[in-house]
Amino acid sequence: MAGLFLISFDCEGNWGIADRRDRIESRFITRHGLSQAYLALLKLLDVYDMPATFAFVMAFVLRDSERAEWQTRLTDVTCDGRNWMENFRRAESRCDLDGWFCPEALDMVMADRRHEIGCHGLRHVPFTGEGVTEDVIRIELACASEIASSRGIDLRTFVFPRNEVGRPDLLAEYGYRGFRNAHPRLGRLGRIGNLLRECDVWERAQPEETSVSGLVSIPGGCFINWQKGARRLVPRSLCRARWKSIIADAADNDRVAGVFLHPHNLIDGPETLLFLEDVLALVAEYREKRGLRVVTQAEYCAERAIAHCTPAFN
Repeated sequence: MAGLFLISFDCEGNWGIADRRDRIESRFITRHGLSQAYLALLKLLDVYDMPATFAFVMAFVLRDSERAEWQTRLTDVTCDGRNWMENFRRAESRCDLDGWFCPEALDMVMADRRHEIGCHGLRHVPFTGEGVTEDVIRIELACASEIASSRGIDLRTFVFPRNEVGRPDLLAEYGYRGFRNAHPRLGRLGRIGNLLRECDVWERAQPEETSVSGLVSIPGGCFINWQKGARRLVPRSLCRARWKSIIADAADNDRVAGVFLHPHNLIDGPETLLFLEDVLALVAEYREKRGLRVVTQAEYCAERAIAHCTPAFN
């Protein structure tokens, strides 16, 4: 296996922070801001001619004409002792759903045919949340597939909400071939630990992972250094050195590296795009000199299926 690099985006709008009232009330996520963020990401990927996986929360892409039907189907869900829909209901009562829906984001990505559309759930409900039953998970998966099918999308890979892997055994029933796993070091030492990781200039790529419940486990990769709060204290040069170590290890030792972020990170941390460009420039360099290949999550799963003589998909 040659060294591989994966780029993935967790596309969620306000659904990603649905349980965080202070963040919702700040109204920093807007439909206009989201559209600009997706446009910027697509332009950057085009410059470097690289494919990516955009994993969408499927409620996020509902068109204005579809909302009336679906809002009656977006029923309350108990997660960790709270109603996951509480802040959505508050916004709904004010007729202020800016940031909850942005179907044009999906349209822009689909128009650029090089990218994969993955799934990030229906409403970003964490599958590991207390009170989130198997029935709830099945409804989330079934409804997400229904919305995707209405757009002509065949969902192949899944990104778990909050990167909390839960019930991967159910995914195959809904047509998935793989899921993005959480990096083994992700969140292990909390926010301070995650911040310190940005300074680890000896960080390495990841090996291929063992399949889980018959699904390809896609190495989770690393979150880009989102330029907000304390993360801004980490020098750009240090981040670049860290990513060079990761990418070089993938290229030289036939391992897997990956970067992910949320498009809305560009709204409250616009300089994040510069950090992502640094990463893609390094990937382009190693693609040219060392044969590093950039693949989508679906392509990764297909290659693993062939390598291990397991059923693949067309």
